[in-house]
Amino acid sequence: MTIALSSLIPFPIRNPPMIDAGIRAFRDDEELSTGEEIGGQLLQAIQHSKISIPIFSRGYADSPWCLRELVKMVESKNTGGQKIMPIFYDVAPSEVKYQKDHYSNAIVSHRKRFNDETINNWKAALKEVGELMGWDLHGKPNRGKGEFLKEVVNKVLTELRTAYVEVSDCFVKVDNDNDVDEIIRMIGPQNNETKIVGIHGIGGVGKTTLAIFVYNQLSRDFVDNCCILYDMRTQNITDLQKQLI
Repeated sequence: MTIALSSLIPFPIRNPPMIDAGIRAFRDDEELSTGEEIGGQLLQAIQHSKISIPIFSRGYADSPWCLRELVKMVESKNTGGQKIMPIFYDVAPSEVKYQKDHYSNAIVSHRKRFNDETINNWKAALKEVGELMGWDLHGKPNRGKGEFLKEVVNKVLTELRTAYVEVSDCFVKVDNDNDVDEIIRMIGPQNNETKIVGIHGIGGVGKTTLAIFVYNQLSRDFVDNCCILYDMRTQNITDLQKQLI
């Protein structure tokens, strides 16, 4: 499950809760290969993402690539039902929507290199996304970025409807993703079969942590129909049944 980011500024949207939940975030300046292929790769990533997050900074409209990405986001929204969740970093939503101030100057400068159809598509995309409900960090300058980032991540996880379980500090950390991938491979593709996978080993090697990581990756495919039960040996069957229900 992926989200696509369109931004000219460093923005730490990718963090452990999203990664552990099986969510991958694509950014055009880091995740994808450099060179001429970057456009096609990111546009394809946008097309296959559940959510797109354009991060509007003052210089966003200066970049033809960012504007191309924005048009692709709008196309994916209108044809595939993708959700766009804009972040207005250091510009007001009205500046994006109506292409005012620096955005107006950027559009004028692009007319020297691009035809009217391209310019009109960019302006239409800016207007449509500028009208969407998003986060206006520009309008709340005293708000801490840590608090803001937490809200964005929580909203993304909610929209993707992942039943994410956070790994407590008391659990042993699992460093090898190969173990998770191997269990996912053993479980195989979705079907109507009931499958049981046992993870055994001495205490303290990370069995519970590994089970949580696997659960976090699988739960997104089952929406709300999933459950994880802890400390089964210390609880009676009736309490466990109530938790499951």
